[in-house]
Amino acid sequence: MSARSRLLIDEIEQLPTWAAKMARKYYAGEASHFLLHGNIYDLVRAGKDYISLLNYLQLELVGTKHLLTYNRSEGIKFGSTEAERAFTNLLRVADPVGSRELLKHLPKDPARAIPLLEYFLLYGEQVAVIINFLDTVIPTGDISYMSGEDRTNLVAFQRWITSSRLLKKDNIVVLITENVTEIHPRIRQNSRLAGIEISYPDDVERLEFIRYQREQLPNLKLESVNDEQMSLMTSGLNRVHLSSLLRSAAADSDGLTVEKIRQKKKELIEAECVGLVEFVHPRHGLDAVGGMTKAKEYMKSIAKTMLEGSTEEVPMGILISGPVGTGKTFLAEAFAHDCGLNVVAFKNFRERWVGSSEANLEKILNLLQTLAPIVVLVDEADATLGSRDSGGDSGVDARIFSKLAASMGNTNNRGRILWILMTSRPDLLPIDLKRQGRAEEHISLFYPETEKDRLEVVEAMVRKNKIEHKVTDWHPITKNKLTLSGADIESMLIRSRRVAKMDGRDKVTQQDIEAVAGEFTPARDELAVEYQMLVAAREATSREMIPEKYRSLTPAELSQRIEELRGFIR
Repeated sequence: MSARSRLLIDEIEQLPTWAAKMARKYYAGEASHFLLHGNIYDLVRAGKDYISLLNYLQLELVGTKHLLTYNRSEGIKFGSTEAERAFTNLLRVADPVGSRELLKHLPKDPARAIPLLEYFLLYGEQVAVIINFLDTVIPTGDISYMSGEDRTNLVAFQRWITSSRLLKKDNIVVLITENVTEIHPRIRQNSRLAGIEISYPDDVERLEFIRYQREQLPNLKLESVNDEQMSLMTSGLNRVHLSSLLRSAAADSDGLTVEKIRQKKKELIEAECVGLVEFVHPRHGLDAVGGMTKAKEYMKSIAKTMLEGSTEEVPMGILISGPVGTGKTFLAEAFAHDCGLNVVAFKNFRERWVGSSEANLEKILNLLQTLAPIVVLVDEADATLGSRDSGGDSGVDARIFSKLAASMGNTNNRGRILWILMTSRPDLLPIDLKRQGRAEEHISLFYPETEKDRLEVVEAMVRKNKIEHKVTDWHPITKNKLTLSGADIESMLIRSRRVAKMDGRDKVTQQDIEAVAGEFTPARDELAVEYQMLVAAREATSREMIPEKYRSLTPAELSQRIEELRGFIR
């Protein structure tokens, strides 16, 4: 893009999407300062080969301009001897004496290096400056807490972006960072800085790279999977990930199988996100869930809709509420299993460092876009997602909540990203997340009340835990006078198996069940459970899922009882 010498339209169309967007803005005179963010550590196609982003910028976009690159570790580097000569000559003219010592050891620290880059930009011709790891130079944060050096750097970049002199010159500045939220908002939100996101490769781009790698790796064997299937299975991976996967497979005499692809994908993405998300591989479907007849039927209907591809009818999100031990997580995972989609669990992304929580969230949301269609499980949603209350953290909670709410309510994601929120305290979730257009369907779970429901839970737990038994009558559990949750019933069955093994038996007997059921006491706060049941009943969007004792209460009566108990609940 030297001297704004135009590429032909056809040539621009051949560029990667982000590079084509950058070229159009530059040639139109719309921008000469660019902020590249996102998938910046990936490989970029250049002709028939793949190279790093920095090499691509130098070889394909910068052209004959005098290129300078900078980061805190390496300092100022030159793209060519011509660029170094032009830089040196300009400094010698400006300061014939002082420049001699300066040019012997170019500074690395931003406070001294940035003024040199700025001078070259202002007074040099045909200059291109690329600054990598920008977040280490002008990090986000409250300006009143920034160091003197960081404030100086911030002002310098603001001068660059708004300088009328630079606007008239044919020079270009490319700033690079992985997470745009880690850059100070006065820079990233400046209207004269063109933000360009580098996305993860799509299915077609992954297929293109897989075929390129297959040519480079003649020893690579594919077992029960072809190139097209692999490109679909590796959504969420970039080219560097794919290269790692394929090269490790080429060294494996057993070849590359579907299971190895899934396992490697899980390892790569979890390592990339450093514990921010966890891949979930549910082993059971909804048929393995005991009781919850109405809830299961409803979830099955949604799973069927998704499998049929009727994405416009799929809810944006589902809220599953109910007291502790009702199997909210198990139900959600079983539903995800029946959908046949990728499933990830949303982990704790909050950190105490300024900007880290927002950067982590940005990384997660970008990942979800690349993995779609996907089911996102958020356990303990009331604690994980937070609210708009900034809580004295300079508005971080409010910004995080707004970004989450916007992502959950983005109708472009309907049928692509399905959020499932689980909590025993739906009253603590902000109403913004529970409204139509976000968590649209509210499914409430309760403890099994009838003997039939309890028997279904017993049979499901016996299958799930592979419990061998000789029991002919489950009445000690199904007719037990205690209020039992699904978790309580599972605990009783596992305890019965342990008792049997301690007596040297492989199978649980009737006597084991009777002994365990007779002495079992649930470990929970009954007032808290009643409160959780009441708020779950109030949240349900289908009265059929509510037990009869709550179904007969009016909304006003429910709210009154909830308020009576609120003071006793911690």
